[in-house]
Amino acid sequence: AYSPAPTATIVVTNTAQHIGSTSLVTITFNQAVTGFTSADLTISNGTLGTLTTSDNITYTATFTPSASVTSATNQIVLDNTGVTATSTGTPGTGTTSSNTFSIDTVRPTATVTVVAPTLSTTVNSTVNITFSEAVSGFSLTDMSASNGTLSNLTTSDNIHWTATLTPSASNSSSGNVVTLDNTLYTDTATNAGTGTTTSNTYAIDTVLPTSTIVVSDTALSISGNTSLVTITFSEAVTGLTAGAFTVADGVLSNLGSNDGGLTWTATLTA
Repeated sequence: AYSPAPTATIVVTNTAQHIGSTSLVTITFNQAVTGFTSADLTISNGTLGTLTTSDNITYTATFTPSASVTSATNQIVLDNTGVTATSTGTPGTGTTSSNTFSIDTVRPTATVTVVAPTLSTTVNSTVNITFSEAVSGFSLTDMSASNGTLSNLTTSDNIHWTATLTPSASNSSSGNVVTLDNTLYTDTATNAGTGTTTSNTYAIDTVLPTSTIVVSDTALSISGNTSLVTITFSEAVTGLTAGAFTVADGVLSNLGSNDGGLTWTATLTA
C-alpha cells in the first residue's frame, strides 16, 4: 500500500522583526509525525523557543531575532528527513522553507556637525545631522544647543538633516555644543537610538564692544589748537576710521593703535 511521506508548511507570523519583537512560528504537518525536534530546523539570524504540540501535527514555537542584524530575506528551514509518519514510519524527504521575513535589530546612530566655528551677532551656523539610516519622529525638540537656539529643521531623505543655530545675545563663551537625545527618534523598523550624540565645539561672541573717549586738552586756543584724543575699547576692534567720529568744531587725524586695536589715539585740531 502507498505510504505518503510527511510534508509540512512553516509560517512565521511577524514578517518584520525589530528590537524587542518576537514571532509565533507554526509548523503544520500533513499527518501526525514522530522524531521532530528543534535540531531539524535551521534558523536564520535568531533563535527558536521550545516546540509545543497537542496532536503531533501542528507545532508552535516563538522566534526571537538576533541582536545587531539587518537582513531582509530570512527563513526557517526544516530538514524533512528527520521526521517520520507516526502511522507508517515513512520518513520525510527534502526540505521545507518558511515564508521570508525581515530583521532590523540595529539601532540608528547620528553625527552632529556645527559648520561655523565662531558665532556672532552677524554669524549664525548651519548644523548638519546625519543618521546611519532613515529615521522618523525626529524634531528640533530632540536637540539642545549651548547658549543658542535651533530652527529651520529640514531634510530631503530622512537621513541628512540641517538646522540653523542662532547664538544667544550678549554672550561670550567657548566649548559650546549641540546635543542630540537619540532615544527620541526611531528608524523605520521602530528601533530607537540610545544615549546622546554631541557635536563639535563652537565659540560665541555676541557681546557688543563699548568705548570711552578722552580729550586730553579741554581748552583749545589759537596758540594751542590741537589735543591728544584717546579712545579705549572694551575689546580689540578693527575697521575703525576717522569717518566713524563726529567732531564739533574740529577734525581728527593720525588715528591709529599700537596694541592690536584695544587703545587708539588721534590728534584733534580745532
